[in-house]
Amino acid sequence: MPPFKEYIDKNIAVVFWAGIALIVSAILLFLTQSIGEVQSWKFVGQGIEFRNTISVSGKGEVMVIPDTARFSFAVIEEAAEVTRAQEANTTKMNAILDALKDMDIPEKNIKTTSYSISPRYEYRETKNQDGFPVPGERVFAGYEVAHWIQVKMKNDESVGDALAQIGALGAMNISSIDFVVEDEDTVLRDARKKAITDAEEKARTLARDLDVRLVKIVSFSEGGGVPIFAKDFSLSTEAFGRGGAVEAQQIPSGENTITSYVTITYAIR
Repeated sequence: MPPFKEYIDKNIAVVFWAGIALIVSAILLFLTQSIGEVQSWKFVGQGIEFRNTISVSGKGEVMVIPDTARFSFAVIEEAAEVTRAQEANTTKMNAILDALKDMDIPEKNIKTTSYSISPRYEYRETKNQDGFPVPGERVFAGYEVAHWIQVKMKNDESVGDALAQIGALGAMNISSIDFVVEDEDTVLRDARKKAITDAEEKARTLARDLDVRLVKIVSFSEGGGVPIFAKDFSLSTEAFGRGGAVEAQQIPSGENTITSYVTITYAIR
């Protein structure tokens, strides 16, 4: 065979097989894309597949006795000099904190929420030459040091004793007493289960009345939570009779109602 013809035949063969390979690659790519599209069909058109739906709401409640009490108090001292105000505040606060620790309240449950040092001013009234009062002037009167503490403790008979003790030791603005459940998630989960059961029963009843069949749940939402019933005692130091023995005050906490609201949407046929 002449060299030139042999060269032509070889090139034709190369072009032929290259074309075959290109066609096969194109077919494989097409099949791959087609399979991917077919697999994605189940996620497309859900609004059409489940355009017939019903939505129902459910409510679940759980009554629980709070096992944790929380309250806040402050020690506030005033003096002409900052250091004296701080020293007085520190002495009084340390005595209160020692008393709380003696009641077996863990240190992690006693937390500073605010500490401030600020100048204090007074408005002093003056009189003119005729003896009539005139608008007073703002006069510097010293410094105020305020240390705020939040306490968390077991909700038992010792709560009243704790309030009595810190009041007798000079705590001020004892307030924001609230009673909560330590393990809120577990209680809320129980309330949610009741709400879901309530919604399911309503859905079955509604389906029978409409003569339809429930297919599947297509959406779910939840609201509600654990309410906190706070009691602002705002007790002054005089209420505890500072300087002497104090009788523990009864602090009833009652029950908390934990409520969950759910909304469930069903596809129907």
